[in-house]
Amino acid sequence: MSHTNRKSVAKVLQFGFDTVGLIAAWYGTINLRMLLNPAMHLQLSRQELRVLAPPIPAMLVLWLVVGWWLRSSRQPRKNMPGDRFANLIESTLLASLAAIVVTFYFRQFGAELSRSFVLLFMPMCLSCMLWARYIGIFVTSKFERRWPALERVAVLGHGEEAREIANRVLGARDSGVQLAGVIIPEDSSEEGELVAAGPVLGTSGRLAEVINRKQLDRIIVVNGAISDREVDECGVISKRMGVVFNHSVGIPKASLDLEFKQRFGLPLLELQPIGFTRRQEMVKRAFDAIVSAITIVFLTPLLLVFAALIKLTSKGPVFYKASRVGRGGRYFTFIKFRSMYTGKMARTAVAHKNEKNGHIFKMKNDPRITPIGRFMRKYSIDELPQLFNVLRGDMSLVGPRPLPSEDLDPDGQSREFRAWSEQRSRVLPGITGLWQIRGRSDLTFEQMIDLDIDYIRDWSIELDLRILLETPVVVLTGKGAY
Repeated sequence: MSHTNRKSVAKVLQFGFDTVGLIAAWYGTINLRMLLNPAMHLQLSRQELRVLAPPIPAMLVLWLVVGWWLRSSRQPRKNMPGDRFANLIESTLLASLAAIVVTFYFRQFGAELSRSFVLLFMPMCLSCMLWARYIGIFVTSKFERRWPALERVAVLGHGEEAREIANRVLGARDSGVQLAGVIIPEDSSEEGELVAAGPVLGTSGRLAEVINRKQLDRIIVVNGAISDREVDECGVISKRMGVVFNHSVGIPKASLDLEFKQRFGLPLLELQPIGFTRRQEMVKRAFDAIVSAITIVFLTPLLLVFAALIKLTSKGPVFYKASRVGRGGRYFTFIKFRSMYTGKMARTAVAHKNEKNGHIFKMKNDPRITPIGRFMRKYSIDELPQLFNVLRGDMSLVGPRPLPSEDLDPDGQSREFRAWSEQRSRVLPGITGLWQIRGRSDLTFEQMIDLDIDYIRDWSIELDLRILLETPVVVLTGKGAY
């Protein structure tokens, strides 16, 4: 099955689950309205409610029309985390509001419609549709694993930058992407040097032939690899053959925010320093405090259950406390559920088995982890006590992951990755973040650096909400966790 066909099947499956969610919301609202009959001015029977409530087909059409209008009316924007939830929430809220307005309007003309139904329908619909979307994503992910069809990407260029881009595509192979190989410019003589980044597929002068022969879905052109005239020619060929055509920008992004703007009739790339304003920090802190407090109250039974399981299954304390590097390079006491045996062996004894580079220590079959600890790590349950760190102000709900103090220099920075460590120390570390929804422990250290910078550069409350909505999907699948 091709990449395009697989995406189409996944969309059909998800639409089916969304439809089931809408139907469940309709019947759920009927039952909720029946339960509230004693408190209502007008008592209605179940049959009366079914007759007076807006019909399911009408609600489905309204939801589809609103979703189509949102997609067609807004400006195109880059793919953001949580898009599949943000779009669903927008469509559901607007469709529900439209139903309320229409219902109240016709009420003025004597139509026998249940206003209480449409008022109750909005929260019920939002809840059911979100659950349907989570279940749908879980099922479609199983479908994609069983019938994999990766997006085939080729890099057009030569030299070190081509190798770097190719290696990054290789590192993203678990995200539905596969490096098909490298296309070299027509006048290039560097074939031998490029083999390490991927097989050489052909030259830019025979692009159409390469696309057909290797069934490419996307081509990334390295900045400066070919002339502007050749870029235009390759772009025309790619568009004609339905291939996405990207052009890399050779600008370092470690401390700069990049934004395309139209000025003086010219497309310009505007560079600005990355950082949070004081107002952004205040909004983020208020959001963290409110959400973490509510979540702690809601999850208290679950926290107590796992605290008891940890105590009953292995010797040692319930919580693991360690020194981690926080904002500004300052140390703080980091709390999580203990997932390892106490005193079994020090990390130095297994340091040679580290499967990551940089300032990350990970190994898939760590003998120090308890059975219940392995389960908690797979589903990130061991991270839940960090909500208290968030409430205390040491951490944020979303942000770069806090690193152990012993993995960095005494000042909380990194001499080897100075720009990255200084940048991430400007913000509070987080429980979840772009690491968690873009691959977790399967990512390379270099990819984690890029995602830290991306988060700091693009931060907004909307981005935090999108990441929080996306996190349960990653947690439920257990992918990349060890």
